[in-house]
Amino acid sequence: MAITGPRGAAPTAPVTAYQPGQAPSRTAPAVLHRRPRTAAPARTAGHGTHPAAGDQHPTEPARPEGARGHSGSEEGENPEHSGAPSQHGGTVPAAEGAADGHGAVRLAVHTADPITRLALVSYVRQFPHLALTRWSAAADIVIASLENPDAAAIGGLRRQLPGDPQLLLIVEGAWTANLHSALDAGVRAVIFRHDFTWDRFGEALREVQAGHGDLPTELQGRLMDQVRQTHREVLTPRGLTPGGLTLREADVLRLVAEGYELQDIGSKLGYSERTIKNVLYGVIKRHRLRNRAHSVAYAIRCGLI
Repeated sequence: MAITGPRGAAPTAPVTAYQPGQAPSRTAPAVLHRRPRTAAPARTAGHGTHPAAGDQHPTEPARPEGARGHSGSEEGENPEHSGAPSQHGGTVPAAEGAADGHGAVRLAVHTADPITRLALVSYVRQFPHLALTRWSAAADIVIASLENPDAAAIGGLRRQLPGDPQLLLIVEGAWTANLHSALDAGVRAVIFRHDFTWDRFGEALREVQAGHGDLPTELQGRLMDQVRQTHREVLTPRGLTPGGLTLREADVLRLVAEGYELQDIGSKLGYSERTIKNVLYGVIKRHRLRNRAHSVAYAIRCGLI
């Protein structure tokens, strides 16, 4: 099942009189007869010397606004210079625009189905703040289509993609991959093909751009079950927290954040002051922090205290 392109896209008419981006000639076409000098018409105020509408070249068809400068080539043919038309008449900046400070989000489309690829490219090209690139290494977000979203498929996809891009997956079959592994591979959003709409796709793309996630409710519930199981069966028996701190380290940082002195912390937890100092030093060294205040801020940011 292929995804078809969004409706309402204006077709680009062929250009035979001049190349895209070239200004039309201001001289009268040679096929028109020169008027006698004695019968030269008076100029109309405000029209200047521009040719009249009827003097346009007969081989140049009218083109819709926003189609000028579009070569009609497929996404990524020249990532250094190519642009893409938007529905407002502008063009999507080239892939290198983001690196030059233009603020474009670079996207790559990774799918074996050419119809799905063309539909996704057509949709993305409507938005000036999105830039298409053929090279996954240069992409901020990779849009990928998977028929069977199992561990092997997601692992294989991740090995094909250099760097650390965020993944927006459009999946066909039942999800069987481990969600922890999928998130570690960079998956930030998943859309089942039977739930696919362009509004749904646009919403997921916006969430990934903002650094958020977008998972179907079915996968959200499954992820909650996996997190609870990991916490009960793996972390708690080993005295660990999800953020990489031991329970003792979390208790010490919590009391430091509340303003207690090291001696008071030792009395509350049943340790010597030297032990408390060693605990704090271990946290600072392991997580490459600067001081106690930095370690407390780290624990708060990670939701550990």
